[in-house]
Amino acid sequence: MCDPVSIGLGAVSAVGGVMQAQGQHNAQQAAVNRQNQIAQQQYQQQLRIAEDKDRAKKKAHTAELQAHAQAQNELRKQYEVNQRESNRALAVANQKKSERETKVAFEMQAAVAQSIKAQGQLLSTGGTGQSFLLQSEQNQRELGFATAQLQQSLMDSDKVFGLEREGIKMDHYSRDAAAYSNLPAGPQARQAEYIPYKPIKRQGPSKMALMGAMIGSVAGGASTGIQSAGAIKEDKIFGAGYTKKYYG
Repeated sequence: MCDPVSIGLGAVSAVGGVMQAQGQHNAQQAAVNRQNQIAQQQYQQQLRIAEDKDRAKKKAHTAELQAHAQAQNELRKQYEVNQRESNRALAVANQKKSERETKVAFEMQAAVAQSIKAQGQLLSTGGTGQSFLLQSEQNQRELGFATAQLQQSLMDSDKVFGLEREGIKMDHYSRDAAAYSNLPAGPQARQAEYIPYKPIKRQGPSKMALMGAMIGSVAGGASTGIQSAGAIKEDKIFGAGYTKKYYG
């Protein structure tokens, strides 16, 4: 029959081992839970940061689109201003050409009138002969020279007008090109932030390992009880204060 003291010692050892195994298991499980909680909090924080960045990018992109639309409106207005300026310059050039042509026309009329007057004066003299013929031809030559001069003046006026018109076109093109070069490039959509990887949940300590540790603790407690029982039996046999080794 087992000694009550031995049984008590074995039970205490078994209970202590079981409590220790359970405590270690709980501590390991708490540590794993804490790590999972921290990982989840970090994941949620990364998600919020990515969402904030996406909102900021969207807001900035919207502002860029509005600014680009405004710049396009300004460009169209500048094109209209450039066109009006070109029309004004062409109108001025046309007016100058018309004035030159009018001047030439008056000068032509004056030359013809002068020639007719000279011819009339010549005829009023009643002269004849070679001298009269020469004077009449001279009058015609002078009218011809004046006419050729005025015609050349008209041709020169046309050339000047052509050059002025080409210059106006070039100025118009240059102003349009300068206005277009100031137009900012069309905004591109921003790339969305990468979604962080969802953390993999860590697994806690195995319950089978806990059960194994508990079983080992119970077995260890039983072994301790048996050893204690053997020691007590030997003390009873050999007497108090003596050991088996002494009698051995």
